[in-house]
Amino acid sequence: MNQISVRHEMVSSEADYDEKEEYDEKDDDIEDSVDMGEEYEVERPLVEAVRLVISTFFGIIGAVIQEYYYFRTTNGVFSIFFVNLASYALGRAMARILPTTAIRIGKFSLSLNPGPFNIKEHTLIGITVSTAATAAYAIFILSAMGLYLNYRINTLGSLVLILTTQCIGYGMAGMLRKYLVYPAEMVWWSNLVQVVFYNAIHNTDEFRARRMIRGWSYMKFFGSFFLPQYIAPLLVFFDWACWIAPFNKNVWAIFSSISGGGVFSLSFDWNAIGGTILYYPLSAQLCNFAGNVISYWIILPIMWLTNALGTRTFGRPLTPELFFQNGTKFDIKTVLKPDHSLDVDKYNAGEAAVMTPLYALLFFFSLASFAACISHVICFHGTLILSHWKRAVGGEGDDIHTRMMRVYPEVAQLWYAAFYIAMAGLAIFVCEMYIKQLPWWGLLVALAMGWVLTLPICAMQAITGSAPALNIITELVCGYILPGKPIANMAFKIYGYMTMYQCQILLSDLKLGHYMKIPPRSLFIGQIYGTLIGGLFNYLTMILIIDSQRGIFNGTKDNPTGLWTGQRVGTFWGSGLIFGALGPPQMFASSGNYGFVYYGFLVGAILPVILWALSKAYPRVSWSNVNICIITQGMTAYPYGYTFGIFPSLIACLVFRFYMFRYHQGWWQKYALILASALDTGTAFTSVVLFLFISGGVSPRLNFDPPHWWGNYANKNGTTAPYMFSDRCGSYKGQNWASGV
Repeated sequence: MNQISVRHEMVSSEADYDEKEEYDEKDDDIEDSVDMGEEYEVERPLVEAVRLVISTFFGIIGAVIQEYYYFRTTNGVFSIFFVNLASYALGRAMARILPTTAIRIGKFSLSLNPGPFNIKEHTLIGITVSTAATAAYAIFILSAMGLYLNYRINTLGSLVLILTTQCIGYGMAGMLRKYLVYPAEMVWWSNLVQVVFYNAIHNTDEFRARRMIRGWSYMKFFGSFFLPQYIAPLLVFFDWACWIAPFNKNVWAIFSSISGGGVFSLSFDWNAIGGTILYYPLSAQLCNFAGNVISYWIILPIMWLTNALGTRTFGRPLTPELFFQNGTKFDIKTVLKPDHSLDVDKYNAGEAAVMTPLYALLFFFSLASFAACISHVICFHGTLILSHWKRAVGGEGDDIHTRMMRVYPEVAQLWYAAFYIAMAGLAIFVCEMYIKQLPWWGLLVALAMGWVLTLPICAMQAITGSAPALNIITELVCGYILPGKPIANMAFKIYGYMTMYQCQILLSDLKLGHYMKIPPRSLFIGQIYGTLIGGLFNYLTMILIIDSQRGIFNGTKDNPTGLWTGQRVGTFWGSGLIFGALGPPQMFASSGNYGFVYYGFLVGAILPVILWALSKAYPRVSWSNVNICIITQGMTAYPYGYTFGIFPSLIACLVFRFYMFRYHQGWWQKYALILASALDTGTAFTSVVLFLFISGGVSPRLNFDPPHWWGNYANKNGTTAPYMFSDRCGSYKGQNWASGV
């Protein structure tokens, strides 16, 4: 599920929010669901053993798992619902076991067990872990430079880069909380599921008493998990159509889920489906699947079979790599100066680089998605947003949550401002010392873009549940102001885009703390602590994985199981080359092959207006549910290939989110969330254990080949095997379709 559809989860697919009264009803529901019995509880010490130990434990696990999946073909998640459930059990156990005697250090005292494990501690653990359990965006640039330029920033520079990109947005979030957190109109819909969960588990005995399948409790049921396909990778890429004609290249390009279209491809790996399928709004999911099908099951086969724009010339239909016009790969290192900037004279003396047509289309769809989000929100929610925004800015009528939060000491605005300035100063340091292509003034431009975009974009997210992705916009801007500098472009993007995105995430967490009455200063420390823990273990995990799997990532070692990939890094690097090294004026010139890309803005802006006009002409039809932003995001979901998961996810969506929700709602309410959480988390844990202790993650001595049989590949090392790759559209007698030969 792409970013836009995930963020869309609580809004447009389930109701028509054109009328203000529905927002008011939701506000009442929120107030009813929040625990009102602890609003005047005395704030506890900032450091407690239960909170600190549990937050650290799950924060480390979450950071490692999320970073691990960054390099895996299957894109799993570390479920926050698992953290909520497991931390509840551990918190209650530690509250019973730990001694209550206070430890005195001079004038200070610290209790390892200050009392029963309560709802506020529980929520704060969840928020702290959620800030830690992310894959820091800065890992993209560190990985790309290490893999493609053989240039690794030292540990200090890497950690400062990660820290600043993750934390600058936090300073912004604090300074904008008056407008984006405190007003009742700023709902932040994705938090409502967690608000209901925390109150249900702490305020009733349902969690402990309610029984599920075969009498299992929720916690026992959560212990179930789905084994990943280590023994039989064939089940991860079950491209059954390839078995019909395994040596037909057209069949491979259309039906293979490894760099092909993956048409009707199946997968029995839960990572390919994901738990969100069970509970995300139906119309948002259908919009996303519509984009997947249009792009990869319709456009890709047509372009491949007709060789439109020379699609077949480049061997693979989906790849972020650059080529020469005859289809041979373009090596950027041959035209770079020692400082990794483009040698324009040397580049102009040779043949120009080109990209695959389908990759160019992804940029078109990305720009269309950005414009469509703004156009959709203005058309369908513009009047409502404007009225709510005026109330927020004017400070009219604090809601009940804001009034109740006044009992706690607030975090001074100066704290956030000082934190932001400190992070900006460290960002200038890391750019001047380690990323020398991005000058200090370029960094300030990126940060200014973050400020300009954060307020309106986060307001859209808070009120409507939908917000556009901005990474392409930042790449475009940097491509024009700093041409020929790929590293500068990547750094500009992570500071311009990530500061806004991280601010958005942290604002959402601040709103959850607002709903649950978490003392602001405890929340301040919890978020910073989680960010530091997550960044550190993101970096350590990245180093471990790249050092152990470098051969697979750079193509010098076979990857017969198809479970590891450097394609996400390749996509990030490919964008850096297109927008940074070569530059948008050249790559997207109106006279060139890709001049159509900029028309994405126009298409994305116009289509929602047409739908809005239809909604006025035919008001009984829910035209707002046809979200062009989500559809076009679905069309860009697989820029690096590996299109498996579309068909099984669609099947699971129709079974659980349509059939079960509509005709067996009691079952769905009882099982859906806990089942999704159990499968997500069990799969993630099992995958990490396999990586650490079977695939050489801890030590090369612990690197064991999977069994060689028909469920994997026929003979060891594939020396005489008719199929080398697990999707059975592999290579035979020197015909290596996957590498484009």
